[in-house]
Amino acid sequence: MADMYSSALYRKAPIPLQSGMITLRALSRKLMREGRQFKSFLKEIEQTEYLTAADLATLRDAMLGKVLSHAVQHVPFYRNLDLAGMLADSRPTDALSAFPIIDKAIVREQGSRFMADNARHPLFKGSTSGTTGTPLVLYQDLAAINRENAFIWRQLKWAGMKPGARRAWIRGDLIVPVTVCSPPFWRMNHAENMLMFSSYHLSDNNAAAYVAALEKFDPVLIQAYPSSVAFLARWLDANGREYSGAALKGIVTSSETLDAEQKTLIEQRFGCRVFDWYGQFERVAAIGTCEHGRQHIISDYSFVELLPAEDGLYEIVGTGFNNFAMPLIRYRTGDFVRLEATDSQCECGRHFPLVASIQGRADDVVKLPDGRHVGRLDHIFKGVDGILEAQIRQDQIDRIDIFVVPSAGYSTAVEIRLRTNASERLGGGVSIHVQAVNAIPRTRNGKLRGVICNV
Repeated sequence: MADMYSSALYRKAPIPLQSGMITLRALSRKLMREGRQFKSFLKEIEQTEYLTAADLATLRDAMLGKVLSHAVQHVPFYRNLDLAGMLADSRPTDALSAFPIIDKAIVREQGSRFMADNARHPLFKGSTSGTTGTPLVLYQDLAAINRENAFIWRQLKWAGMKPGARRAWIRGDLIVPVTVCSPPFWRMNHAENMLMFSSYHLSDNNAAAYVAALEKFDPVLIQAYPSSVAFLARWLDANGREYSGAALKGIVTSSETLDAEQKTLIEQRFGCRVFDWYGQFERVAAIGTCEHGRQHIISDYSFVELLPAEDGLYEIVGTGFNNFAMPLIRYRTGDFVRLEATDSQCECGRHFPLVASIQGRADDVVKLPDGRHVGRLDHIFKGVDGILEAQIRQDQIDRIDIFVVPSAGYSTAVEIRLRTNASERLGGGVSIHVQAVNAIPRTRNGKLRGVICNV
């Protein structure tokens, strides 16, 4: 959708036409994501979620074996490792240890060698940078898209959502040009009965309008970045108010780390449970929140290994079950979890493993002169080549620095593209500076922080 939102046609169109354009695009995406296999996938995983622990483990191992066998037969990167014999003589969980652990850099460098030679067309290309700016291109087929969407819908149903019910959306889409200074900062997506809000206009001055629009629309579910809905919760708290919508059953957050303080405040001020969903573009692991507020590793989605790290944390390493066009096996996500202190079963009755917290994607929010707070700025880097990694830094209210480590293809045109992308989302109240550097410092635990705000 980013291209549509950035087009001159969309920006200059009247509000009803903008809503019409959003609706048409959403309808096409809905038809793709809810294709002929979607309903069967959803029915299947709604049955597997209540399997006994033993049956769930059997299912997980069978799915793992299917992925591994497919990879050594049809994916050049894995076929060349000559692991077919070991896989034939071992249980899938034992054979898995012979596969190398991979990461984003390896997948980016090896590229087409991760593509299956029998992939079902059409294939759909996707790219992400994350807030680090490091580009990664992956492909998936329609079956992978439909199955991924089935898991998303299962989580939405855990949160009380039913198909066709009213939803609100407060995420990273550039719904309203940043040059617009007065409400409405939202547009209607009629295809999904969804009111879509700009996350780039959140400010103390605008918060009342956001809350009023939400209460008037009265959604059953809100899907949002944690930073966006937490901003509204803080505004409600500061003004001694509580959200008054009658229909709201749950808020589903994703794409950023949700900390305990944010979660508590959101639940208090909006009067419902927050269901945090963890996933990633590579689709190798998922963690969902059940009706009792506990976080589960979704073990019918992928095979997850937890590598011990410092301070009692474990890194998530995943093998996805969805994407046979470009399977990723033992992929390091760079995200960490803290485990539950006990192995007790959750009150929800599901036997998915429990985690106490997820730690990753802890980026700052940029603060702007007009009072807006903007988070999750990875959109700035999407579709931009020639960058190994990047970091956004703010040391003063009216200036943003983007530090990039160049690769082949980096040029002045790339710098112009970055400044343009940043201006579209942050507006003209800040000066944006792009600087090429040899390296970007890491945190003490070796992670790269994508956004640092010192204001």
